[in-house]
Amino acid sequence: MSDFLKHECGVAAIRLLKPLSYFQDKYGSTLWAFNKLLILMEKQYNRGQDGAGIGCVKLNMPLGQPYLFRTRDASKDALTSIFNGQIKKLNKKVRRGLVNLKDAADIKNNFDYGGEILMGHLRYGTSGLFDEGSCHPYLRRTNWPTRTLMVLGNFNMTNTPELNQRMIERGQHPVFGTDTQTVLEEIGYHLDEAHTDLYRALRDSGMPGPEIPHAISSRLNIQEIIHNSAKQWDGGYAIMGAIGNGDYFCLRDPHGIRPCHYLITDEFIAVASERVPLMTVFEVESEQVQELPPANMLSIKADGTHAITEFTTPLKPAPCSFEKIYFSRGNDPIVYRERKALGAALTPPNRGFS
Repeated sequence: MSDFLKHECGVAAIRLLKPLSYFQDKYGSTLWAFNKLLILMEKQYNRGQDGAGIGCVKLNMPLGQPYLFRTRDASKDALTSIFNGQIKKLNKKVRRGLVNLKDAADIKNNFDYGGEILMGHLRYGTSGLFDEGSCHPYLRRTNWPTRTLMVLGNFNMTNTPELNQRMIERGQHPVFGTDTQTVLEEIGYHLDEAHTDLYRALRDSGMPGPEIPHAISSRLNIQEIIHNSAKQWDGGYAIMGAIGNGDYFCLRDPHGIRPCHYLITDEFIAVASERVPLMTVFEVESEQVQELPPANMLSIKADGTHAITEFTTPLKPAPCSFEKIYFSRGNDPIVYRERKALGAALTPPNRGFS
């Protein structure tokens, strides 16, 4: 890598594996996932105080209805502003009798964040502009759900100019802004290519037009798309994203520079930069929260099937000590042991360490 890594942000995601009605029946709230995302982000507030953003993808929405939503804010209290703003909008509809908070169908159809995939980002930037446009998630919209893409992450690509030049050589017109835009467009390019190939094959097979979107959705190979996209990436990253059809992915760089953890249950899959927020928010033990291995990706299809696979070759481990020691919460038992080990390594032998 050629440049200094500059950003230490926070990421969070919840992918429901049960319908909203299940969470209303069991936990007494159709907003269970929305509330959990807020707490998960609050527990990582140390990772991002320059801005925040959240995104949502709703599964199986009827034709003509929106299925993907995003809200970003770069104000002083961005996280509070975003979540309070959404609740105020919802409560206004409730007061007008337009929404029943206990009706899962009402929430899904009338609340932007009443969906099955919720993602959040906390921005901590030591360079660049501090405005709403620099906050994640980034979107790439089309009228095909299977080509619509939302991406966010904790990352810094050290070879962004080379990646932009690669796009220029293809004939594209990249916007020279941030490495986030570069990553979004690279994944988007390979998503477009996969989509076009599938569409042509299905059309040539004689499949009726209205059946093609579902067939494309079920056949999209997100592992292959990410593998092709990441071939030239150089840097530290924990990137997550969602396609409009409901496919979700989360990947970690080959050196393991950026941290990324996940929790899988039969009700949901949750992802966060740090281990302890997942432990606290979902009331689980540390051994239930796993670290996503370097060079691996967690992928979840729209039907809920999921896998953890390598998308590239793992390289020599090189976790960011500043991020892991300074940014991570001190009550993470694994981080605590690593802090002690680091202290021991920095202490002169004749003075000892305990």
